[in-house]
This record gives sequence, C-alpha cells and structure tokens, in this order.
Amino acid sequence: MSIAAGINIFSVHKELGEDYFGTLEKVAAAGYTNIELVGFNMKTFTRFIDEIPAESVRDKIRELGLKAVAVHEGTMPGQELDANDWDNVMSYYDVVGSERIVLPSVWIKDRESALRAAEQMNAIGKKMKEGGFQFYLHNHAHEFKRVGDETLFDLLLANTDPSYLKFEVDMAWVMRAGIDPVAVLEMLGERCDMVHQKDISKEAAGRLDIMEAMRLDGAENLEPMEAYGKYVKPGDFVELGMGLFDFAAVYERIRSMGHIRYALVEDEGESEDKIGSITRDLSVLGQYV
Repeated sequence: MSIAAGINIFSVHKELGEDYFGTLEKVAAAGYTNIELVGFNMKTFTRFIDEIPAESVRDKIRELGLKAVAVHEGTMPGQELDANDWDNVMSYYDVVGSERIVLPSVWIKDRESALRAAEQMNAIGKKMKEGGFQFYLHNHAHEFKRVGDETLFDLLLANTDPSYLKFEVDMAWVMRAGIDPVAVLEMLGERCDMVHQKDISKEAAGRLDIMEAMRLDGAENLEPMEAYGKYVKPGDFVELGMGLFDFAAVYERIRSMGHIRYALVEDEGESEDKIGSITRDLSVLGQYV
C-alpha cells in the first residue's frame, strides 16, 4: 500500500484564525492535496464548526482540489468526552465529506482515568461506526506514562474495541515519551493507518524523554498540560529534516509494514513564514513516502 502525504492544518492555526479560506488556498498552493481539518479556532477559542457552514467548507475544498481525509474534533482539557455533541459533529462532517474523526487528545493520568476514557471512546466509536465514520485517537506523550507493568496507552489499547477505535500515531510525541514510534506502529498493526509527522530540535536531545524527566523530578502526578508546560520548550519542534527524526530508516520500516495510508505533516515549529515552512515540509516528506 502506498503512503500519501498530507497536512494537519493545525500547522497553520494562527493563519486559519485570521483568514480560514485564504489559508486553505495557500495550503493548496503549497502543494498539498490531503488535509486534516481542525475543529478549534485557536485565535478565539471558538469552534469552526459553529462559525463556518459545512457546505462552505465542502465547496471550498472541492474548488481547491483538496481532500479532507480526516478531522480533529474533541473536547477541551477537563471536559468529559461524552459531553461533546458528537451527533452534531457527525452531521457537519457528513456534509464536508470526511469519514475519519480524530480525538486530538485524551487527558488521562492514571489507571482510573484511562479506563473511564476507554469506556467513553468505545461508546463514541460505536456511535460513529453506526453513522458511517471511523473514530481515532491521536496521542501525545503522557499516554505512555507507566502504571505498574504497563502504560496508560496499553490500557487504552486493551480496553477499546478495534472496530470502534483506531489510532493516529504522532511519532514525534512517542519519541518524547522515550519510545520507538515504529515499535508502537508494529504493536497497533491495522489499528493505525495514519501518522503525524513532526521533527524535533537537535537541542532537545538531552531532554527528549518527558516521562523520564517527570520520574526523576518526582513529578509523575503532574496534570498533562502542566507537564508539557514544564518539559516542552519553545523551539523544540522544527521543520522536517532539520531535527532528530530519522526519516530514511523510519519510513523504510513503515513501508514494509504496509498498513499506513497517510503521513500528515503537523508543523508546530515557530516560523515567521509558516506557509514557507509547510512547503519545505512537504518537499522533505515527499522524499520518503
């Protein structure tokens, strides 16, 4: 199976907040065809789903020759997953034409919260499957916190139905948990057909493993957002090809697995010219997919 490159448009979230459709035009002009939409306007902390009619989004992406392969939709930190109006979310993206709905994060920190989240994601995933959608979870690093002999991620994997929940693996965040992302992809198998692609600054090499830093500091009970505020520094993420990620080795192994369909740029680096950055990102990723 070939791997198609694309972009999660959170990469240009500042630009989206200023000019949504104009930014989509620039993303298309940068050479992207496959995009992953995002639900939140990070400028106003409101939701695009409430601001822009689905028909307008559908028509614009068609005009630009774009394909919405997925969308990030979820709740704010601290909100229960089942508090979201998932029926409305599905109705909106049914019009847009995106069949994959990805939960951007799940804010768990212990066994109890992981098992509760798994139960809620099963219910949401069942609803989505019945509605013609596939539900996914996108990881950060905190899901790989160890609880006894396993991780919170292990608990999520073991306690969710493969037909109701798939995983979109953010490989750079897996690295920031001190784990080989390819090992996670091998473990997931067909439960993962999309990956997020970032690159990590070489200056972050000595403090890459957030989970280990928390353990050494006796800070394992920090809330996830507090942990990221403490251990993730400005400039930790850079344009693709400028950092630590070993593209040649990782993508050789990914291609041999055969189950990854999309590799999506998520450029969280700081840049005065973000459109230029994502254009260069595509050029780098295109060498390996």
